[in-house]
Parts: sequence; C-alpha cells; structure tokens
Amino acid sequence: MKQAVSFTHVLAFFLSMLAVLVAPVQAQDGDLSPKDRADLVKNAFIDCDSTGEKCTAGDVATGDFYNVTIYGDCFTNAYYGRIANKTVGVRETVSTTGSHTNILAHLPPNQLVCILATASTGPGTGDVEQYVLALPWDYKMKCREGQVCRLPLPKPTPKVMLKCKADHEAERYVDCPTGWVFAREMEAYSMGLPGLE
Repeated sequence: MKQAVSFTHVLAFFLSMLAVLVAPVQAQDGDLSPKDRADLVKNAFIDCDSTGEKCTAGDVATGDFYNVTIYGDCFTNAYYGRIANKTVGVRETVSTTGSHTNILAHLPPNQLVCILATASTGPGTGDVEQYVLALPWDYKMKCREGQVCRLPLPKPTPKVMLKCKADHEAERYVDCPTGWVFAREMEAYSMGLPGLE
C-alpha cells in the first residue's frame, strides 16, 4: 500500500511539472501585452508566422518585403528615438517598390518617439524603416541617478499632438500619432535616452 501511495505522489509530481512545461508563454515585464501586440501587427500591416517570432512587412509573394522586429511596451520599456530636424510624415505601411501608402500624420522636428517595430532587409543589416509612436513629453538632458526628468512639449504644441497624452492608470499612451518612418529621418537611441547621468 505504501508503494502505491508513493507511486501516486511521484506520478502527480511529474504531471504537475509537465503542466508547467507546456503552459502558454506569458508576456514578460516590459513586453507588449498580447492585445497590444495584436493591435500593432494589425495597424502596422505586419504579418507574423504561427509562432509570432518571424514577422514581415511588405509583399512576400513578390519578394519585396522587410523582416520586422517588434519591441517592448512604450510605457514601461520604451526604445526611444527622435525625429530629425525637419517635419516627417508617418505612413500607414512600409514603403516598398510600387507601393502607395497613406500619410497618417506629420511629426514636428525633434519630436521624441518610442520605436515599436523596425524593418530591415535581413539579420545584421541596418534598419530601413521604423514604426514609431510620438510621445507627449520631452526630457531634460541632464538628470541625476538615471532618472528621466520629463518636460512638457514646447509651446505652441503642434496640432497633431494636442490629444496625445499619457494615461498613467492604464500605463499607456492615448491618441498619439503612430506610423512608419524611414530610419534616415530620425535617430534611434539604442543605448537609452542620451544625456542621462
């Protein structure tokens, strides 16, 4: 009888371990939630395989497409960048040969953005385009202890940014312009916001 009970406990242990191993992967801290990721894929016209790991944008059938990398949540794990010193139009889709894409908004010079996705021709190549979300704040160049000293946008606030705001309770940005821009039209801060001490 003792052996039967012992075997039952061992079996239960292995079954519980198996359940852990096959449990669905949850979003890690700083990752996009499944809903936010699905919204991004839809809004940016990105296609991903069944694993969600290999993503593209453009026309795969004709070979005119980019490989896409999706980044983290803009509120908790932002990959920052800044528009160059001239106005830039953000587009609905990536710009491929013969494509016609809508301009969704025009971002002002030096606008701080969060990069949600990047498009490149392949591994090890530089980004050709970036899918960005304009942020409703800027920051002070020199902050102590790595703190981001947030500043309001310069006045007068560009019309395209008037409704853009941070919802701190929901930890998300609301009504902020998003779209694809060429990598050459902005600077990406891969090492974090510059100037922080």
